[in-house]
Amino acid sequence: MARILRLSFKICLISCFIFLLVVTARPSIALPQSTPALYLPLVLKGSVLTPIPPTTQPSPTPSPTQPPPTSSPTYSLRFYGSGVNDIDRVKIPVVSGNTSLPVNIGAADFTIEFWMRFVPGENTSGPCTEGEDTWIYGNILFDRDIFGAPDYGDFGISLYGGRIAFGVHNGASGYTICGNGTLAASQWHHIAVTRRTNGEMRIFVNGNLDRQITNDPTGNISYRLGRSITGSYVNEPYLVIGAEKHDYDPNTYPSFSGWIDEVRISNIVRYTGNFTPPNAPFTPDNNTVGLYHFDEGSGTVVLDSSGATGGPSHGTRNYGGSPAGPVYDSITKRY
Repeated sequence: MARILRLSFKICLISCFIFLLVVTARPSIALPQSTPALYLPLVLKGSVLTPIPPTTQPSPTPSPTQPPPTSSPTYSLRFYGSGVNDIDRVKIPVVSGNTSLPVNIGAADFTIEFWMRFVPGENTSGPCTEGEDTWIYGNILFDRDIFGAPDYGDFGISLYGGRIAFGVHNGASGYTICGNGTLAASQWHHIAVTRRTNGEMRIFVNGNLDRQITNDPTGNISYRLGRSITGSYVNEPYLVIGAEKHDYDPNTYPSFSGWIDEVRISNIVRYTGNFTPPNAPFTPDNNTVGLYHFDEGSGTVVLDSSGATGGPSHGTRNYGGSPAGPVYDSITKRY
């Protein structure tokens, strides 16, 4: 029995020696360099060799998500046609003492453009009639009038019987042209008027040439520096938006009821034929002399963003009336 045990022991030793020789003599298998090697330790569970999975490292706690930056709110101005007693309007001075501000246009060519909207039944002037200074009978959008017989001239824009009216006066004679198309209510319209000192006038509605003449009164229609105020009409050296500036007779010369947004005043003729209206807020350039986004949201100051040399030409929001206006509107707006 002892011999048998010794023989079995020798056989076991020889077998282990041969196993070790085979293992150490076996060529190693190279791993591709692009494949990372993963070595798993082995533990003996009964008769099964079980790999131990690698320890999972906890993911780093993500940083809180930062909310996107909030852009500043934008607005339009809602007028209510209550423009009496110097209220429900925007007033932009065209002179400061003995200095002419950039918005004192009229001595050279110019363009006034803006977006406007209204609801049915709130602007009942009309029908639009062409003639001397007839724009004043429409619901007034822009008033740069001088009361009585002016020494230079004046101009204005109105919504007259559903059409745009644009008139100028050079001190000796004046004329108003009426757009051919009737504007639809409850939608935004881009309006542009241009005037050259040689007597050419144009009205554009939504980028389309709506009316033009070439024989309008010529010459300078700016506000003359140093002129005396006519009587008690202290608003003469202002460009007034949304109302008849003198409060002379609101029934005969009615104010505008509706929304106005993005007003740009330029010292050149920007449009001579059909064009695509802008699809974003105006940005100033070297020919912008007044730019009003109406995005202040509160307060009485209406900012001029033109950056024009000699400016700025800031205005004021004269609030009041029943209903009281103009109010900043963050819902019904163009941009």
